[in-house]
Amino acid sequence: LRAGDALVVNDTKVIAARLRGRRIGRGAMEPAIEATLHQRLDGSRWRAFVKPAKRLAAGDVVRFGDEGKVCFLGQLDATVEAKDEDGEVTLAFAFHGPVLDQAVDERGAMPLPPYIRRAPDERDRADYQTMFAQAEGSIAAPTAGLHFTDALMSRLIARGIAVYKVTLHVGAGTFLPVKAPDTESHRMHAEQASVAAETAAALNRLRQAGGRIVAVGSTSLRLLETASDENGVIRPFHGETALFITPGYRFRTVDVMLTNFHLPRSTLFMLVAAFCGLDVIKRAYDGYMADAFSFHLLGTDGAARRGEIATPHGTVATPAFMPVGTQATVKGLAPEALRASGTEIVLANTYHLMLRPGAERIAALGGLHRFMNWIRPILTDSGGFQVMSLSKLRKVGDKAVTFRSHLDGAVVELSPERAIEIQILLGSDIAMQLDECLRLPAPQPELRRAMQLSLAWAERSKRAFEQAPAGKALFGIIQGGDDTVLRTESARVLTDIGFDGYAIGGLAVGEPQQVMLGIVEGVVSALPPDRPRYLMGVGTPEDLLEAVGRGIDMFDCVLPTRNGRHGLAFPRFGPINLKNARYADDPRPVDEASACAVSRDFSRAYLHHLVRANEMLGAILLTTINLAYYQDLMAGMRNAITAGMFADFCAATRESWAQGKASSS
Repeated sequence: LRAGDALVVNDTKVIAARLRGRRIGRGAMEPAIEATLHQRLDGSRWRAFVKPAKRLAAGDVVRFGDEGKVCFLGQLDATVEAKDEDGEVTLAFAFHGPVLDQAVDERGAMPLPPYIRRAPDERDRADYQTMFAQAEGSIAAPTAGLHFTDALMSRLIARGIAVYKVTLHVGAGTFLPVKAPDTESHRMHAEQASVAAETAAALNRLRQAGGRIVAVGSTSLRLLETASDENGVIRPFHGETALFITPGYRFRTVDVMLTNFHLPRSTLFMLVAAFCGLDVIKRAYDGYMADAFSFHLLGTDGAARRGEIATPHGTVATPAFMPVGTQATVKGLAPEALRASGTEIVLANTYHLMLRPGAERIAALGGLHRFMNWIRPILTDSGGFQVMSLSKLRKVGDKAVTFRSHLDGAVVELSPERAIEIQILLGSDIAMQLDECLRLPAPQPELRRAMQLSLAWAERSKRAFEQAPAGKALFGIIQGGDDTVLRTESARVLTDIGFDGYAIGGLAVGEPQQVMLGIVEGVVSALPPDRPRYLMGVGTPEDLLEAVGRGIDMFDCVLPTRNGRHGLAFPRFGPINLKNARYADDPRPVDEASACAVSRDFSRAYLHHLVRANEMLGAILLTTINLAYYQDLMAGMRNAITAGMFADFCAATRESWAQGKASSS
């Protein structure tokens, strides 16, 4: 900066826009609701994003706040006046004007961004504000302004740099990602903004004198560009702006911009790329992309964790379920059907892809993502489970495991180094160390031998993974069977070696559920909290609830897909065996309230017919239903953890299962 420049800052102030409550008026077990207010319509109505949106309809009433308080501001009722297809709602509150403002302030919490990894507290009412904040109305801070302090401002002013304030109340238009396939289809939410007449005049004079306008953040820039005419003259402004700036936009007013890093696919990223050029942005992000894998813990509820994994192929919300695509396909489903189910990451298998079509061939064809046309993250299992399942065909040694191919009988050697090499060739985002997994029960000496071998292979796997491209991740695998002492020792040694994440392997292989959960509970306490935790090969919906409640972040299992191919559906009221003759004349859908169209649109009688006739479509439809339910279950857990209502969600889910079981008996 130089003398004569003008910093233009956004003086908006964040309000306590996040409200938690329950739907009322329909029955005894009403769902928990979280609403984030983002656009005020008038004295009593707000536009809001709600979770879970599918539990609300126009006309429903939501009660926010503490029903036990005597004070009339202790509870706050709002009626759902309208609901859009994307789940956004209009809330008409019982209070109006300043009384509503006071009620929201008392009952609301600060809407912290996801990179702040804790629940909001009272300090955030001051801390999550810029030093310029004075005009209430935002649901997010204009974060570029958070870099400024009184001491810094004094130094800038002493150098002859002026400061001017404008107001843009940050709402959905700023932070919602671009999900449309092209930018022209993106809906930009309007945001309230104003530029005072005296500020506009002063900035125009400064530019005429040769000074530069420096926008502090994207919100200031968008507002200045909105308020300026074709010649770059800034006019007084008071109203809404929905300006969406993408590469190709001609800037009229702003000369310099101060901004933070932004996520790809965000309107902010596109704005910055438009301002300084995409090549500049790519160079600026090179350092970040070189270390693209990360895990962010966004919140907890008891031991249950809500997080996000970042990979070179996108982010994964946790807790997450990974459908098993052993041979580069989730059986019966095309990639677009997987994405429609809510799937964000899939699992593929080193052993099977090594044998057919071959890792080198897949690499020559552009890698596994291109080969299977899956643009989202992929995790590859190293082949340790196959070491166990092919026990009649294999021989385990310290150096490697040798086995005969189940395809043609050829002798194959799989070492830790070769397992990692294959996964690098495949190009998966998350690779797994090679381990030895034993079927339980097993003698304690054999458990210790396999654990120690797996630890030795873990060290060799990590050394081999040094050849992997930047941004990829390697997980260690905890072994030790059903022995808690061995499991804890394995976790401690792996943590000392250091991995990007930690998996619990060798469970769901014959032991009772309570043994599995006891092992999980003991192991989790020995793992670092800032790394993802993966429970391999698990499991049933009940297993998922129990394991998430003990701190697990990731799962994979063949259950929803394999059972779908054999006539078993998993709707929200519990499993339905569609082979059963009782469904031959049943016209009801599997679940008429499901977000999955297949669950709503096909009768149980038709699905029964397809299963009994062994028609391919039956397996496809039931696999679709099951994966949609599993992903919906995971999303429900994530929302419940964020809302601090995980126990309530588990209770309501189990009640649904019990109702389904009672109705089918």
